[in-house]
Amino acid sequence: MILIRALAFLLHFTLVPVAVGRLITYRAKSQILKSPIVRYIAGFFSLQAVFYMLNFGFCWYQNKTMTTKLIVGGFHRLSIIYSLIVVALVILWIVIDGKKFKTDLGIYRIDCRETFGEIKTNKLNIAYAIILAVLMLLQIYAAYRYEINEWSYDDYDVVVTSVDDINSDMITNVNFITGEAPYTSPKRVAQSWTTYVAYLSVVSSFDVTTVCHTILPVIMLLVAYGIYYYMARFLFAKADDRLIFMIILSVTYIMGMFSHYSPTFRLLCALWQGKAVLTAVVVPFMICFLARAFAEELDKRVALTICLVSLGACSLTVTSALLVTIMVVGMFLLMSVYNRRIYGIRYLLAGLFGPFVQAIIYVSVALLLQRQWEPNFFYNLWNGLMS
Repeated sequence: MILIRALAFLLHFTLVPVAVGRLITYRAKSQILKSPIVRYIAGFFSLQAVFYMLNFGFCWYQNKTMTTKLIVGGFHRLSIIYSLIVVALVILWIVIDGKKFKTDLGIYRIDCRETFGEIKTNKLNIAYAIILAVLMLLQIYAAYRYEINEWSYDDYDVVVTSVDDINSDMITNVNFITGEAPYTSPKRVAQSWTTYVAYLSVVSSFDVTTVCHTILPVIMLLVAYGIYYYMARFLFAKADDRLIFMIILSVTYIMGMFSHYSPTFRLLCALWQGKAVLTAVVVPFMICFLARAFAEELDKRVALTICLVSLGACSLTVTSALLVTIMVVGMFLLMSVYNRRIYGIRYLLAGLFGPFVQAIIYVSVALLLQRQWEPNFFYNLWNGLMS
């Protein structure tokens, strides 16, 4: 049973994102959506977007109906419904895209052989590849060994909130400092990563701290370096240039400033936290992907992908609203200056979809909680506006 649960956990980071990503892009004409890395990231964060909406719906119902007693059961209902949605999407993908996936696997194998063949033809490339492999192993070892003992202030919020979701069977409704309930913070409801970590813990039967401090850092580190390789392919045409770029990037991370606000800390020290996933995974991917998207003609599938990734990114932390907005608007301004005209307004709107939804969720929950504390809040607010 433990092996089956562990396999289910791994499927959430392997087969399931691939399946959903291909469902989104299988009819796409744009070449930028046919990259396996793009499909994986699109699938993973689309699933985060689905979980985000379910999390908000159950949390809203939980707090809307809670008057004189605690309303429990929201977390396990959320977990069941999300699991059913995931299973349905995977089955749909097998039916719709199963045969084409086998064909694409052959194409991916050919691309891998060509890449390895290009590396083998040059001794320097082999040396670069060995250096990069050693650096990667060091970072994976650090993620596995060091992050077990790394605790920051955020952990006493993030990890404890995930544990409370499981123990109380409620969604972010326990004070992570005192353990009292009911207690809802709007900034906790405006993200769903802590609830998702709790869901992974239930699916795998691993303890929340094991998921956060042992498993997630290794998996997300590999995902992050997959994105960095995607950036290298975008920036450089030759294998040696890509390898050198990856080596320099790895050394920069390893030798970076150790601060709780630095990219080094986010990638190598706290990659189970939503802010770290945002910094190490989402921001590099979206910068590269948006640069490619703005350089081509408008494609509805590309806009949909940007929209879903943006919403999924905002499920990680409230900080996403700020960083995603800055990133999307910055790319829009750069491309407008480059083209000497307002360019890519639809991609701009797609990229801002996530922060827009997150802002609505935050304000809605804040007003709901204010109404619970002050039953006549909206009546008094209306009178104040009209007076």
